[in-house]
Amino acid sequence: MATDTIRGDRRLQRRYPLELDLEFRIINGDDVVSTGAGKTENISSGGVLFSAADGMPSGSKVELAVRWPAVLGSTPFLELRIYGRLVRSDSQGVAVRMSRYHFGTLGNPRTAFEQIFTSAVIQ
Repeated sequence: MATDTIRGDRRLQRRYPLELDLEFRIINGDDVVSTGAGKTENISSGGVLFSAADGMPSGSKVELAVRWPAVLGSTPFLELRIYGRLVRSDSQGVAVRMSRYHFGTLGNPRTAFEQIFTSAVIQ
């Protein structure tokens, strides 16, 4: 009996290597169970892989708020909101299967600017 080996990446969506700051919330029903911060490692139209300090339970609902480096009208930054389910949390990162997403403006663009560029020097 011959065995075939499946090699290569079998994902349906292309992954884009992006390192962006994010904040996450783990949700159980209507309750926020846990919050934290991390950095994206890659994003596709089907999911996100990110790094975080603590491990998280697979199967949990999660909301991500990713700082997106773009301008919308006079607002200097966008936020990508991602909703989904944690499918894996291990030494390679935290994987989220995306169920929906949308772009929105940050609440206070000046505060966001100051948070991102606190150590920047303008000459």
